Amino acid sequence: MTSPIKDVLKVLFQHADVIEEALQGVIGREGHGSDAAIIALRSVEALRPAGEDGYRLHPKLREFLTDHLQLFPAYQSLAEISSRIAQAKQLWEEAQDLLRARDTEGVETIVDTIESTVFDIADSVDRNLQYLQTLISTRFGNVRTLEAKKSQNRFYQVQTSTLAQDMARMSRVFDTIEQQASTRGMTDLARFIRVNLSARTLGWQNAMSEMQTHISREIFRIREVERNHKLLARLDVFLRQQPMWRGFEVDSSKPVPDFLLAARLPELEAHVEPLDTDAQIGDVLAKEAYSLPPKQVAAPPKEPRRYERIVDAPRVEKPSDATLALQRLVAAAQASTQPMSLAGWRLTDDLAQTIDAHVWLVFAVLALRDRRIAVELVSSSPRPGERFRHYFEDARVLPLGGPS
Repeated sequence: MTSPIKDVLKVLFQHADVIEEALQGVIGREGHGSDAAIIALRSVEALRPAGEDGYRLHPKLREFLTDHLQLFPAYQSLAEISSRIAQAKQLWEEAQDLLRARDTEGVETIVDTIESTVFDIADSVDRNLQYLQTLISTRFGNVRTLEAKKSQNRFYQVQTSTLAQDMARMSRVFDTIEQQASTRGMTDLARFIRVNLSARTLGWQNAMSEMQTHISREIFRIREVERNHKLLARLDVFLRQQPMWRGFEVDSSKPVPDFLLAARLPELEAHVEPLDTDAQIGDVLAKEAYSLPPKQVAAPPKEPRRYERIVDAPRVEKPSDATLALQRLVAAAQASTQPMSLAGWRLTDDLAQTIDAHVWLVFAVLALRDRRIAVELVSSSPRPGERFRHYFEDARVLPLGGPS
């Protein structure tokens, strides 16, 4: 059973030698295989015309082979992702319009295209990072001259800056798509973008930042090399213009100046070698051993300080005069068999007299009623012209069993 894919791969396999030559540059009919091979490769679009008599390899096939074999030229452009980012943004806008129109089939088609675009962007970014890492590991060694190296460094400085801007734009666009997809209930698409793109963006950006830093450092180093070359070239010109100059000559017949002998060299010390059996070295080792500080003995661990818990004795609050007077009043009311006046009882108790009469009266009435003891208020007599008064001047405690 045959298929178009098998036919294309079969033709590529049969004429692999011609493809290998076309990978190096433009080929012609003379000296580059037979006409049948070129015609066969032209039939599957593996070769494309270049000029009148030449043919070149298909760009995508060339890109695949150079990536696989890592045959990168000196000025290989990085794969651009800006067009795919714009494509994904436009596709998502179309998908939202179809969602409003409830066209489910059209939305699924656009979602498949967006997922394919995400894969393409991820592959392009990985390819760019791999290529830059290869260049950095070889220190941009695929050029021969200093000027070419400087030019190549500037070229990739612009390329990496553009790619970094595209990656920042990619992060913003796909974060927006992911959020809107989650809002509209398209959780599968949001999860796909988050796993295949958003989760890897930070690592890509960090790697790109490191490569930009390395390229900037390489440009600075090249400037230093160029400066050293200029100085060396000036010295070379000077030596060429003065062929009889042999450097600085010193007359050794004269005595050495005193200022040159003013500095004193440090004394030589024997190199300590523990495995040397010389007696002198042994003395030096013994002297060094005696000069060492004594071995520090670790102090025994201190017992942790323990704290004793001090519990204060419970505070016994002394009852107030009003409380004691109330206790006496309750006892008297419970023992009384006749109604008892609170104002009159106050005059018989010293503690109750410490409280104002009106305050004691209100306090006693409320306290007795709270203890279910019947208390009856004694209203004041009305003034002339009044039928009744709203005030009371005394209260009577009724015996137990009386009306409350």
